[in-house]
Amino acid sequence: MATKPLLAIQLVTVATILLLSLLLINISSGFSVSTVKKRSGRNSFLQKLQHPESFKRLPKHNNVVTPEELHELGISLSKRKPGSNSFNRGWIQYRTAALDSIRYHLHNNLPHEADKSNFEELFFNLGVASDMGQMPSFEDAGARSGYALEFFCRARNLADLYLDTYNEYFEFPQFWLEGLRESPILGGGLSGADGNPYSMVSLGGGPGFDFVSAAVAASFSSYVEAIRDQQEEISDDNLNIHATILDYEEGWGDLVHSMTNSTQTLLEHSATSLRCDWGGKCDITKPIFHPSNAACSMMLESTNLWTCQYCVAENAHKLDESKYIFFKELFQHARPGSIFVLSEVHPRLWPNFYNLLLEEECCCIEEVGFNKNGRQMLFRKGVADDSIQREQQRPIMSEKDLKLLIKFEELGKYHERKIEAGWQRQEPKMRGAKE
Repeated sequence: MATKPLLAIQLVTVATILLLSLLLINISSGFSVSTVKKRSGRNSFLQKLQHPESFKRLPKHNNVVTPEELHELGISLSKRKPGSNSFNRGWIQYRTAALDSIRYHLHNNLPHEADKSNFEELFFNLGVASDMGQMPSFEDAGARSGYALEFFCRARNLADLYLDTYNEYFEFPQFWLEGLRESPILGGGLSGADGNPYSMVSLGGGPGFDFVSAAVAASFSSYVEAIRDQQEEISDDNLNIHATILDYEEGWGDLVHSMTNSTQTLLEHSATSLRCDWGGKCDITKPIFHPSNAACSMMLESTNLWTCQYCVAENAHKLDESKYIFFKELFQHARPGSIFVLSEVHPRLWPNFYNLLLEEECCCIEEVGFNKNGRQMLFRKGVADDSIQREQQRPIMSEKDLKLLIKFEELGKYHERKIEAGWQRQEPKMRGAKE
């Protein structure tokens, strides 16, 4: 009699093992070996496209909209007061719909098909590059396409920075804030040199996320009546922005064109004067007047806004060797009144930039600050006054940001000790994947 229950238990155990084996085979069969190298979590755009059946939780609302639907959404949010909770919620709703729709349009119009396996290899190498300060390779076109689809968070973060200036919860350097408020990004009427469009340059900016962020922020601002009422006259000129994308990897050019096309298509009802071009090569580890930076040096006197996102840590080793000569010359020769946004995953390098701004050649920087505990470093170039002593020309920094600067220095020293001790980033492993 005891043998029957025992046999039943054995049968259940065998069945359970077989079921688990089938599940593991099913999971593994949907992934290449390189998938083990990350960026295939539940928020991965490529993963959702290739294996929708593996996601139990689907979005409650489909955020992909047509240009007409996005236009109607903007109109419906137009009466909200900047800085209010309803304004902030409306902004999140608008930029989520805009960015999701731009990405979906881009996905259908890529110059090269995204290679999920090669992208994941690139994603892991980017983490190693940030740790070691050595730039990875962006040569593979499929990996670049994957990067363009997966990292729209970079457009979102920068766009949020612009609209967060209306949120009383955040503090910003006053001179930098004034400069941004005057820009078409927030509905201001400031134009570029000689009446040309407001000019922004994105350093290391392939595939064009910085343009997308400015375009979506400018589009949203154009709908808000409280912002529009501040302008004596509203016309396309108020949204006249020209972005130039520069990058070390010249293969980004075709993706910048596709990103621009997708952005202009979705924002066609609100932002008809937004332009973006691929400007050519830029190497931030060389002097700004080096031949490889010819395109950048030509724009020094005309650019209103300089952005540099997530390429400082990846070049930290060569930047140290060059004594940050590119940025030193950029700050020295940039147009007076130009504003800067530097973004990084880790703030440990910001003390090096702050020390650079203290040098005599760069002493016309008015004020320096950090956003969201160091995600971004923000400052504006003023007009140097020779009648003021050097000590009086030191950039202003709030007490809160000075404390953060000390913390960033400690983070930098900790990171150096960790690397010197032999620490290395390990490739993430997935249960059931073979070594």
